Amino acid sequence: MSIWEKESDKPPKLTNKDVELAEATFGVKLPKNYIKMLKKQNGGYLKTDAVRVEFTNDDGDGYILLDSLYGIKPDEGVMETEYYKKEWGITKGNIVIIAGNGHSFVALDYEGTTTTPKVIFIDTESSQIEFISHTFEEFIDAMYLLDIDDDEQDTIHLPSSDEIRELALSADIAEVSKGVYLWICDYSMPKDEALLFTAMERVYAEGSEHQKVEIASAARMEIENEGIIDQKFIHLILSLLQKEDDLDLVMYKEMIEEFLSTEG
Repeated sequence: MSIWEKESDKPPKLTNKDVELAEATFGVKLPKNYIKMLKKQNGGYLKTDAVRVEFTNDDGDGYILLDSLYGIKPDEGVMETEYYKKEWGITKGNIVIIAGNGHSFVALDYEGTTTTPKVIFIDTESSQIEFISHTFEEFIDAMYLLDIDDDEQDTIHLPSSDEIRELALSADIAEVSKGVYLWICDYSMPKDEALLFTAMERVYAEGSEHQKVEIASAARMEIENEGIIDQKFIHLILSLLQKEDDLDLVMYKEMIEEFLSTEG
């Protein structure tokens, strides 16, 4: 499931050259899930606006405010890390800044590693540097929607991988369809699992036209955004759509095939 808030003006699409430039500039490997997220949308506003933390800061007790993440483009987004460091007097080395508003930043901390960064919080006014999470994946899991008016934490529930797999195993075809849809849209879920394939086959054997179209649409979007590159998955969705006569399903099959032909 995407964590991005829909925007009228989409940022420029992330390219492999953008990623290569960033990694060469900083001498590190960016987290795979961060890259997958940016291939879906190259930075912007999030559906959530806060992150749970284990420290207290000016934002509040136990959270920091965060409503957007940087993308990657030459001289933009994370590529402005050195500028932000100089502008705001940040002396911490081995970091890639992925979010911030000028007084506080969130960064990937590569101290002691070039492949598995921690995520840290930097307050430029107090020179406070705090640990947020061991991995980028843990950082994403800690995001939620803060209801400031009620001073309550109104959480947007992003289904866990176990919950998605449970739906895919359900006896109820509507739940199976929902599980497949969530699985396809969740950048962190592997797209080469037998359970996903079996659930997809069930939907196209037993599901409604609406359920089939929803899954075909999601698959087409993820394939075109390079969120799905697994060839077994692509072969399966095309073979399932090949058997369908519904015009929408035929259209999605042709769109996927056209995209693959231009990429090849």
